[in-house]
Amino acid sequence: MSGEYPKLLKKRALNALKWAERAFIDGDYDTVAREAEYAAQLYINSLIYRVLGEERVGHDIRGLLGILAASLLENGLNKEAEFISEYIRTHRRELAELAEAHTRAVYGIFEYGEKEAKLILKIAKEVIDKLKLLEVKLFEQED
Repeated sequence: MSGEYPKLLKKRALNALKWAERAFIDGDYDTVAREAEYAAQLYINSLIYRVLGEERVGHDIRGLLGILAASLLENGLNKEAEFISEYIRTHRRELAELAEAHTRAVYGIFEYGEKEAKLILKIAKEVIDKLKLLEVKLFEQED
């Protein structure tokens, strides 16, 4: 399996997170929400690809995390799958907010405010931080 594609997805994810942080400083809160959601989505997809060796199409954050957990189980990585499954269970509401962020930021009738954008950015960073921990557990010898 080529490592180039997941590296590209991860790079895009981290760039999207940077853009979200810059947009927050600039007060462009819809862009914060949109880019933060993209960042989490892309990072999850990069890990799915690394675990499965193939691309999975999907954009819903919770669904992608579910695919990641199932992929880990398929590969006999039960502890790691439980790590993700438990995170999904305990952060269901936050993940739903993040999953809706892109659509609301682009098509919603109201703009995101500072408080909401700050929350979306926090959730995205938390998701990525959890995924980074998982990534170290799974691939520390490869990287």
